[in-house]
Amino acid sequence: MSRTRIGLDVGSTAVRAAEVGGSADDPSLVRAAQVELPPGAVENGEIRDPHAVAEALKELWRKGGFKAKQVHMGVGNQRVVVREIVLPWLPEKELKESLPFQVQEFIPIPVEEAVLDFDVLDEFDHEGGKMLRVLLVAAQRPMVEQVVNVAQQAKLEPVGLDLVAFALVRSVGGRDAAVFDASGEEAVIDVGAEITSIVVHEGGVPKFVRILPTGGSDITNAVSRALGVSVEEAEALKAGEPVEGSPASVEDARRVAGGRAASFVDEIRSSLEFYAAQTPGARITRVLVTGGGSRLEGFRELMQERLMIPVERGRPFENLETGKDLDEEAEALLAVAIGLAIPGGIR
Repeated sequence: MSRTRIGLDVGSTAVRAAEVGGSADDPSLVRAAQVELPPGAVENGEIRDPHAVAEALKELWRKGGFKAKQVHMGVGNQRVVVREIVLPWLPEKELKESLPFQVQEFIPIPVEEAVLDFDVLDEFDHEGGKMLRVLLVAAQRPMVEQVVNVAQQAKLEPVGLDLVAFALVRSVGGRDAAVFDASGEEAVIDVGAEITSIVVHEGGVPKFVRILPTGGSDITNAVSRALGVSVEEAEALKAGEPVEGSPASVEDARRVAGGRAASFVDEIRSSLEFYAAQTPGARITRVLVTGGGSRLEGFRELMQERLMIPVERGRPFENLETGKDLDEEAEALLAVAIGLAIPGGIR
């Protein structure tokens, strides 16, 4: 990378940006920041209050000291469909041009209402003809336009749009070759407040993506309902902080959170089992977790127990010179923004 790139992550509870510079072999984090969003501004990964988000983005640029206005953004919610499909081989340019005429049967969105892109997984011969196995991405156009328009309202210039799951692979996927068994696949799971992105990749090539409409807020809400406390109190108790005057204790919250987290992990396990069932020879050898929701006490241990696969914290700072005093919480929260700032993935 000869110059810096800024990845911009519009999450459910905050907007985050990371500026990455340096070379491709020696990248560095130039600056990073986050600004919280008011409740309801973004719900289930979709922007509901464009004005509030645009104002938060302006504050983010002031707070972080970002100078450049060009940004690379991500999408990842229930308005995005990701499918593995097989198509006749074509040169990349022709494939891109013909995509709308070939994929309608594979997606539940009229092609004229979708933004389409793809990632080629591999080429193979079938009955004398060359074929392509492709990971197709189809996003509802109004949702994409909303993301772009909000950035423009904040005087920013979106120059790239990528799937959050693909950004995660670039950010944390498969970097520790000494530990990672390269003969298998790796799953990267980003647990946000309301959306969880799951991507399975092999050697940096995405093989499977699933986006779950659940996250850390579901655990907080379960604590709030079960113990009869406010969401704010539930969040504090879940984090192990006693609340003065509250009828509930940290131990109560831990018990409820553990039960809901177990159900949540079972949803993740079902997704990985679906991938394994659909993919001959699949063997996931490691799981990496990022996102604010992954920092729940005991969450990684619970995942490892129920998945029976080694589970570790995703470390986007590992091969990235930060030059800053950033902690594990910042590392978990910035994984998507950093991935969006690293070149590659969907065009």
